[in-house]
Amino acid sequence: MKRIITAFSLVLCAALLFAGCSHKMADMAASEVYYTSSSSGSSAEYKPEAPMASAAPEESIEAEYDASYGITAGAASDVDLADRFGGHKVILTYEATIRTDTFDSLLEALTSRVNAAGGYMENTYIDGKKPEVYGEAGRTASLSIRVPAEKADAFFSDVKTLGTLISEHAYTEDVTEHYFDRETRLEVLNTQLDRLRSILVETDNLADVIALETEIARVMLEIESLTGELRRYDALIDYATVNLTVYENSPKQGPVAEETLGDRIAESFADSIYGIGTFFTDALVWFIGALPVFALLALIILPIVFIIRAIRKKKARKKAEKQAAMANNMKENNRS
Repeated sequence: MKRIITAFSLVLCAALLFAGCSHKMADMAASEVYYTSSSSGSSAEYKPEAPMASAAPEESIEAEYDASYGITAGAASDVDLADRFGGHKVILTYEATIRTDTFDSLLEALTSRVNAAGGYMENTYIDGKKPEVYGEAGRTASLSIRVPAEKADAFFSDVKTLGTLISEHAYTEDVTEHYFDRETRLEVLNTQLDRLRSILVETDNLADVIALETEIARVMLEIESLTGELRRYDALIDYATVNLTVYENSPKQGPVAEETLGDRIAESFADSIYGIGTFFTDALVWFIGALPVFALLALIILPIVFIIRAIRKKKARKKAEKQAAMANNMKENNRS
């Protein structure tokens, strides 16, 4: 029975490789036909399967957004997006950095536009506080927004004009090969799972049942993993990501005029004095806390110093005795 299972697994692996290669070749052929026909001016055109039309678009806020920015409601938007990438699975990502004097109003307008486009805020992080004094840094907002891919271009073109644009970046990631590879592997695994279950029903041998159940569990885990990957790809493909960084400008007039130049100088001087006092206080605390360490170092270093000094004195005494002996010898030689 184990030989049968092994042989069956090898056949399915071969089928998986063959199916994957066939799918890639078919995908390459389709892409070649699409781009060749478009470059030659032929009337041949890629036409994806038309999705279902949305019901009563005039009653939804998304329809109002589409009308405002010239997007055809319902299936037409999806068809335009498919034509744009030739049927490929593409992940859209947009990034922009803007500055504004009206931070709160901008966030409110942005939230309204996100809702109108049928999107949602994935991550929102706001750092800092509202500036009230001249020279105070403003707040910073880091926003990650997800909007339907077919509306992403219009949405990005709109929101980046809410403030002063500093930088922008738009890029795509083609995941067609990875997507269809996992899709093909999933189909083969589902076929393998059905076959294993049918064999399990037919056998009565306990060892074979255990081996089959182990193999079924492994296949099911792999199916679950591939299904999760495909769902993640679908989410990234269907909803584009728009990353916005919003900086609030420092105020140039208003309540800050109440603070005079003298007040600012006095405040800065007081801050400096406070900083110096804090420095010396921290230094004193550190010194007192380090006294045990200094005492230990003294116990180690002082004996070494005394030994070195004794050695030096001994060497100096021997040198002096040697010089005295040499002087006496010279005197005796002179007398003789």
